[in-house]
Amino acid sequence: MSNSKKPVNEKSIANVIIDLIINECELVHNQLKDPFAIVFQNSIRHVYNIKSKSFTDWVASKNYASKKSALSDATLKTIISTLSGKAVFEGRQVSIHTRIAKTASGYWLDLCNDNWEAVLINQDGWEVLSGDSVPLFYRSNSMQSIPNPIAGGSIDSLWKLVNIPAADQITVLAWLLECLREDTPHVVLELVGEQGSAKSTTQKFLRMLIDPNVANLRAAPKKVEDVWIGALNSHLVSLENISYLGHDYQDALCVLATGGAYTTRTLYTNIEEVVINLRKPIVLNGISVNVTSQDLLDRAIHIELPAVDNRLQSTVVDQTFEALHANIVGSMLDQFVAAIRMLDAVDISHLDRPRMIDFAILGEAVSMANGSPAGAFIEHYKLMRSKGVHRTIDSSPIGSALLSFLQNHANGWSGQLNALLMELNQLKPSGEHNWPRSAKALGDSLRRLSPALRTLGFECKSKPRLAGAIIWEITPLSNKLTNQCPASPASPENTPQMDQAAGHPIHSGHEIQSFEEVSGWED
Repeated sequence: MSNSKKPVNEKSIANVIIDLIINECELVHNQLKDPFAIVFQNSIRHVYNIKSKSFTDWVASKNYASKKSALSDATLKTIISTLSGKAVFEGRQVSIHTRIAKTASGYWLDLCNDNWEAVLINQDGWEVLSGDSVPLFYRSNSMQSIPNPIAGGSIDSLWKLVNIPAADQITVLAWLLECLREDTPHVVLELVGEQGSAKSTTQKFLRMLIDPNVANLRAAPKKVEDVWIGALNSHLVSLENISYLGHDYQDALCVLATGGAYTTRTLYTNIEEVVINLRKPIVLNGISVNVTSQDLLDRAIHIELPAVDNRLQSTVVDQTFEALHANIVGSMLDQFVAAIRMLDAVDISHLDRPRMIDFAILGEAVSMANGSPAGAFIEHYKLMRSKGVHRTIDSSPIGSALLSFLQNHANGWSGQLNALLMELNQLKPSGEHNWPRSAKALGDSLRRLSPALRTLGFECKSKPRLAGAIIWEITPLSNKLTNQCPASPASPENTPQMDQAAGHPIHSGHEIQSFEEVSGWED
């Protein structure tokens, strides 16, 4: 009979490792009850999702350092499950951020470097900080670092490396700065251009200023739920070479850009729900226009990129961007500081306030900080939205027919929808299968088109029933938009910049002479 008996109080391997890990970190959870661990390594604070591969690898490494043995998969699974439960039910609730954050001190941009540094930006300027003063940031394995920004750079350098038309550069700059704000809805940036217009390179460089990733450009997932999963593991959603966006896809992008939740079951065999609650900036590109639904259009800015004739090797362009990356990030932060200082001076009239009012106010601040007169940005933004509405109407056969009908009815139209449908049937394109076949179907189409028609200068609404019939009215508005192009905001080519410290215009040098000099673009 063997005398080797286990001591009664000996703990299992899992319990030993659990105690070891608890002594090495703090277990916490966020508002959605996701478990995290705050770990200090070489006096540097790290934040891990307990269910992530990074944390599992850390646990395995701590075990091996202590016991000089490997953990079985079953034991490791038990450890992770136990630590998750303790984090959710015993740990304190904290705010966990991905890449950007907003606190009482200002806005934060996580640099995702080995020192876990982040940039604090407010009206007093910006500075790189680390340690306990920095919010808790979570990093997925695919997120990449931003170089430590260098002050005193010129935003002009960016426009020499991306193929953005001069008239749209302030708008794209406003979009970049909006990506740094956690507390406002985001605008979707759509880049469109023919093959050879540097869409992919432009998009890649824009993303690398805000949220570099192992895969800066990704094809659109086939399933809508995969869009949310991808957004969960990064800050900026970047989709390229889009050929078609279905209505369900566009609806998902709407919710994701302005903030909302996506729910699904944990497993198809139980009733547990997983709630993904996010608000993320989005950029996408394609040869053809893909943003066509009115809801997404109201949340989007559309930039058409011109063709590039003179080309260099892509490696040359990448090397040029890499050399200027830190300077451009610094100049972008300078622009953000100048815009923050200008926000209180922005005044947009009630009639000019678009749906994405937060973006419009920021754009006005950016435009004014760069020397343009008040109202210049909002006029350009209104023109962009008007063009987008025309694209929406053009993509709708019934919408196009209605506009053609209204051209011959300058004072609008009033009556029952049966009568209007008979009129519009005469303008029906041949072979059109999605044409409304009843007054009810036409009414549904008009409700969807009403925001677009309002932007184009027509109010479309139904009136109370008269003798059992619904009367519709389409009337011109007094502030109807025209097709004339308003004055565009001054482009950075001829506009002074704001000095970060002094708050006055400064003139910067041009490191690169022209866009074509480094146009070694890939599409």
